[in-house]
Amino acid sequence: MLLINTDERCRAQHEAVRNTAGWYYFTHHLIEVTGTDACRLLDRVYVSNIAKLAPTRGRYTMMLTEDGIPQDDCVIFCLEENRYWISNLHPPRTLRELEEHSEGLDVSFRKITKEVDMYAVQGPNACAMVESLADKNPSAQKRFQIVDNRIGDLEVKIAKGGYTGEAGYEIYIKPSECEKLETILAEAAPKFDAVKVDEFDVMAYTLATEAGLYLVTDIDEADPFVSGLEWMIDWSKEDFLGKAAVSKAKEEPRTKELIGFTIDKPFVKAHGGPYGAQIAKNGEVLGHCTKFTYGFTVGKWIGFALVKAGKVKTGDQILVDYEDAVVTERPFYKKTN
Repeated sequence: MLLINTDERCRAQHEAVRNTAGWYYFTHHLIEVTGTDACRLLDRVYVSNIAKLAPTRGRYTMMLTEDGIPQDDCVIFCLEENRYWISNLHPPRTLRELEEHSEGLDVSFRKITKEVDMYAVQGPNACAMVESLADKNPSAQKRFQIVDNRIGDLEVKIAKGGYTGEAGYEIYIKPSECEKLETILAEAAPKFDAVKVDEFDVMAYTLATEAGLYLVTDIDEADPFVSGLEWMIDWSKEDFLGKAAVSKAKEEPRTKELIGFTIDKPFVKAHGGPYGAQIAKNGEVLGHCTKFTYGFTVGKWIGFALVKAGKVKTGDQILVDYEDAVVTERPFYKKTN
C-alpha cells in the first residue's frame, strides 16, 4: 500500500485539533447493563474494580480471554446505582462474555448504540468551547466522569475525555437531535478557531497514534504486560475472566515487546495490522508492524511494532519491510502544558 503524506485536508483538520479545536461525530458501540447484580457481572468480566465506581464516574479497562490475552478495551461508566454503560468497539465479544458469565445473576444487558450518538470536541480550545455552551459548567469533572447537562434546549450527557492526546469532552445525545447539536457547534466554532473534522484517518489514527494511544486489538496476541496495560488489573479481586492465565504470565519472562518507530521520508510503502510490514534488524526478522500512519505534528511516518523482546533499543536502525526506520520512544507527541 503506497502512502503519501500530502493530504492537506487531513493535515488541516489534524493541526486544528493540536493547535485550537476540532469537533467530530464518532460514536462507539454502547451496551447498557442494569440490575442489582450489574456490578457483580462487570467485575467478573473486566480486570478493573468496577465496584469502586461511584455514580457518574468512568474507568478505562479491558476484557481478557481465558488465555489472558486482551480481547477488548473500553470505558465503563456508572451512570447511577445498578446502571452502567460500556463504550466499546466489539459488541459481539462483549455480549458473548456478558451472557457467558451472567448465570445466576439479576442482570440485564442490551446494545443501545442506535439510541445514543456521541460528538467529541478536542484541542487546546475545546474545553472553553464546550463550557461556553453547557448549561452547567463541566470544568470540575474528573477524567471519564459523565454528567447530565443541557446544551441549548438539548438534553445531553457530557464526559471528560477523548482519544487525541488533547483535552476535551465527549457529548452524548439522542440521534434525532444530532442536527441541532451540529448547528450549535458550528455556530460556536469561529470564536474558538474550531473546525469540523470529517476525515476518518484524523479521528481514528493520526492524532491517537502520535499520542501513543492504541486499541488492544491493534496488538495481535499481546498480553497486558507486552501492551503496557497491566496497570488496569486489580490483583486484589478474587477472580475475573482470564485471571489464572494472566497471573501465570506475570511471573514469566517477556518474549515480545511493543516499540515505536519513525520513517523520515515523503513516500513510504508499508502497512500495519495482524499481517503488517515485517520488522527486521541485521537480517533477523523480529516481528511485524501493528499500526502505521503519518504524524502531521511529528513531521514523520510513525508506527508501532510487536517484536522479540530485548532485540532493539531506542535509536536503533531497523527495516520496516524495505523502508529504513528508527526505533523511537512512545508517545511520539506529548503536550507540554
